[in-house]
Amino acid sequence: MKFNFTKLTLLLFTSILTISCSSNDAEEEMITKEFTNADFITNYTTIAAANYADTYNTAVVMQTKIEEFIANPSITTLADARKSWLHARDFYGQTEAYRVANGPIDNEKLTVAEGFLATEGRINAWPLDEGFIDYVFNTTGGTIQNGLIGDTSFTITADNLINKNEDIDADDIATGWHAIEFLLWGQDLNYDPINQTTDNYAVSGDRPYTDYTTADFADRRATYLQVVTDLLVNDLNDLNTTWKVGGTYRSTFEALSEEVALKNILNGIGFISNGEVAQERIYAAIDEGQENEHSCFSDNTNQDMWANVHGINNIIIGSYTTESGAIISGASLITLVKQNNTAFGTTLETKADDTISKLNTLLGLGKNFDEIISEENLTSGGPANDLALALVEQSHAISDAANALGVTITVGG
Repeated sequence: MKFNFTKLTLLLFTSILTISCSSNDAEEEMITKEFTNADFITNYTTIAAANYADTYNTAVVMQTKIEEFIANPSITTLADARKSWLHARDFYGQTEAYRVANGPIDNEKLTVAEGFLATEGRINAWPLDEGFIDYVFNTTGGTIQNGLIGDTSFTITADNLINKNEDIDADDIATGWHAIEFLLWGQDLNYDPINQTTDNYAVSGDRPYTDYTTADFADRRATYLQVVTDLLVNDLNDLNTTWKVGGTYRSTFEALSEEVALKNILNGIGFISNGEVAQERIYAAIDEGQENEHSCFSDNTNQDMWANVHGINNIIIGSYTTESGAIISGASLITLVKQNNTAFGTTLETKADDTISKLNTLLGLGKNFDEIISEENLTSGGPANDLALALVEQSHAISDAANALGVTITVGG
């Protein structure tokens, strides 16, 4: 599923809002109202709340499909569970724009009582060492089982998995989206059965449903999948609840000064654009290969790019399309900045448009992300490099936009 943010939406909300009034029906006076910082901040909270609600609701559907698969493992129920994971990821990926903003998902300095959950690490940590969870293939076509699923001394509970997550090494990932992804798809070996090579980038992981019926540790695997799915849904519900009108973090955020709120918002989208998506998700994958690809098991990384880029763009243009197809629109960052500094606002608009263009070029190749990065290196150029560079330049435009609004941010890289 891909949403198209049209020029119509952008023009509608980056134009000046005019209100006409009349006196004695004889004379009309056009009163021009500009967007304020408060208008932009309010629209941000409305979009964030809607985005988290969509993420939670689609994750609940995923939970149901996974339960159906566990109860009746088959090719069909496995396919349905995978499809529901992919659909829910579209909405979670857009919420990445609310990270690194002193918000509830990844702020570890404040308390739950203030609405701060600090659950990002167990929701979306990556890259994941497959062998930490379950069996992996060896070089001779056999398997090695040194994971938590094969360790019968380990009791699979939510608390135990939380404690194991990133326990020793950063890639000791036990929970979250990518643990579920691995349990549904298995390793992506890019295997070409005809030539017996590992360069068939068109295929993703292909875990058989029999891993949940007749395979070794099938019952423990099913338990693990159920527990980790329930944990993710619970964590997403906490985020959804705290962002709702009257929610704990929503109230905390709305009590911030405009300067602090703006700084938090813009630091989030600036850093995610550059320090996270460009540097960690694109450049690192180009440099180090498929193991640093964001959703490598399902080959969903292109769509992750779509969601991450549009999550940032939602805030820049002040518009979000919900899961139901409704459009939430209001004050855009572009308009707000143009009112303070036309040059910076215009540059931000240009850089944001260019980022969307570079994204569309990458998506239009019809290739999986692992194949795209296999054809590039950090100095070769190419569609992945081009998208990363556009995201870096967009982050600098966001930094200039912040300066125009009187705040300073750190975009990383």
